[in-house]
Amino acid sequence: MISVVDWFLVWWLRTGRYGWSRIRRRLFERGYLRRELPPANSLQEIEACLQQVTWTMDGPVHLFDCISHPQVTWAKKRDDCDGFAVLAAELLNRWKASSNPVLVTAITRPVRKSHTVCAFTSLRGALCYFDNHRLRRGDYRKHEDIAREFSRGSGRVVCWDVRNPFTFDLVEFHRG
Repeated sequence: MISVVDWFLVWWLRTGRYGWSRIRRRLFERGYLRRELPPANSLQEIEACLQQVTWTMDGPVHLFDCISHPQVTWAKKRDDCDGFAVLAAELLNRWKASSNPVLVTAITRPVRKSHTVCAFTSLRGALCYFDNHRLRRGDYRKHEDIAREFSRGSGRVVCWDVRNPFTFDLVEFHRG
């Protein structure tokens, strides 16, 4: 039987998180949209840009889990894992739209170990991902391989999803 906490976490990942992020973006982040993002013409340049951002945990103002516009992350030079992921996705899309970047999020118990990365198709056709500022290459064939890899040792996976980083449209959703 699913616990109340697990039910809430599933709801949050399926619906609440992305709705809240859209609202917060409209109310508080519109002024950042005119900010320039750095040019990046290779994976190494994208990684170098991401290394200029400092990881920091979202606080109560973000309901502990808001996905900001990439321009906000770049302007402030700090964000949590989803800020890194949307910035990486935007830079990848500008460099090579065919890389097809997506956000992969795993919600775990304990919740503080939950994580979001930016997965994409490499020039060789395999999946790779940016884990905050680090590029991770491997023999990943499916998004599930990536979710399993980055959530290893993080506790029990309650659910995970794959989203379009620009529209937040659902690509995949899985429990446990």
